[in-house]
Amino acid sequence: MYFIKIILILSLFFPLVYADEGAIKGEKLHQDNCIACHAAMTGGDGSVLYTRKDRRVTTHELLSKQINRCQTSLGLNWTSDEIGHVQHYLNVNFYKF
Repeated sequence: MYFIKIILILSLFFPLVYADEGAIKGEKLHQDNCIACHAAMTGGDGSVLYTRKDRRVTTHELLSKQINRCQTSLGLNWTSDEIGHVQHYLNVNFYKF
């Protein structure tokens, strides 16, 4: 019975760990490939693109399209998983759709 309780408790936390793993992967991809360009565009903190009142991205679909547009422009050839990780990171930390 004790073993079953441990399994149940661990199963409650596994999805959180997995979700955080995606955000961590997305953050690394974002830091390695995106933020320098965004900083150059804004003259400083590139994250203001995500927090400004008149931002263009207002839905998950638009966020995915923008990430695709940027990674294509940079010739990154990200997989759909990598795009999903970046989307997850940006949504969790900035957009909160």
